Amino acid sequence: MVMAWAAACAPPGVPANPPEGKEAGLSRAVAGGESVRGVLRFFDLEGGFWGIVSDGGERLRVVGPALPAWRDGVRVVARIKRLPPGPSLQQWGEPIEVVDLRIEGAAPEPRRE
Repeated sequence: MVMAWAAACAPPGVPANPPEGKEAGLSRAVAGGESVRGVLRFFDLEGGFWGIVSDGGERLRVVGPALPAWRDGVRVVARIKRLPPGPSLQQWGEPIEVVDLRIEGAAPEPRRE
């Protein structure tokens, strides 16, 4: 029962290394948000989720669907909207919505976590 609930809460179609697409890093075009620079990470825990580890070390958990162009370990500049804190299965990072995301480089950075 818990496994089915966890699977239902995971963003649909979010593989660890999604196929390349034409989007080349741009996501939803929604006005507003603050700018964050860091590394995009996919965590294969509790159904899988995406996060951004900012250059300042802040952990930001992406709430919502990912785009096919997203790659684990690439450097990004993102415009984000901070969401109210609340319980989550992942128990990692501050919840955010990605307003816009630009991939800075194609080469992934190695994991340090």
